[in-house]
Amino acid sequence: MCGHVEIGEQKDIQIIKRDGGSYSAKSNSAGNPGSMMPVVTDANPEKVQQFRWGLLSIDDDKIHSKNKHARVESLHLVSTWSSLVGRKHCVVRIQAFFEYNRERQITYKIERRDGQPFYIACLWDIWMDIKSSMLLPTFVMITVPPNAAISTIHDRMPAILERSDVKTWINSGLSGEERVRQLRTRPCAPENLKISVHKDHKN
Repeated sequence: MCGHVEIGEQKDIQIIKRDGGSYSAKSNSAGNPGSMMPVVTDANPEKVQQFRWGLLSIDDDKIHSKNKHARVESLHLVSTWSSLVGRKHCVVRIQAFFEYNRERQITYKIERRDGQPFYIACLWDIWMDIKSSMLLPTFVMITVPPNAAISTIHDRMPAILERSDVKTWINSGLSGEERVRQLRTRPCAPENLKISVHKDHKN
């Protein structure tokens, strides 16, 4: 699910570099696992940074990672996720995401009806390349059961946050349980979504 997103315009984003400097983000229309994307973390809630989509383990390389999605039902059960819950939360901003329906062989594009960007709940970590000692900031996107709109095309969806709920997800003063509860009790309303056919693979 959601292996491709549209990042959209980033003219309003100032990316903070590790040395404290900043630069204006370039427009980047596409985002896939392995892409660097704009995130805000609970460690630096006032700054937008670039993190790589997909957590990495010692056995992974810098190109591929199986850890691009974390199911909300598994956040406290899988050690990879539970070690981050309550400690390393972040939000990624995207303009749209895409879902492929195998039965219909159609890729759908999902946007907000109001044209505003999506804010997706994620977890983050820092991966170190043992060979070079290079540090790479990474994140994993959390998924939840689909709402009534998405269930017609797919069995999962990203954990979409309303902008007013972003501060709760990245509030380091709250426990992991409190923050995860928000994802379960405040699902994205189906009427907020606009779903269109992006590509019919039968044609």
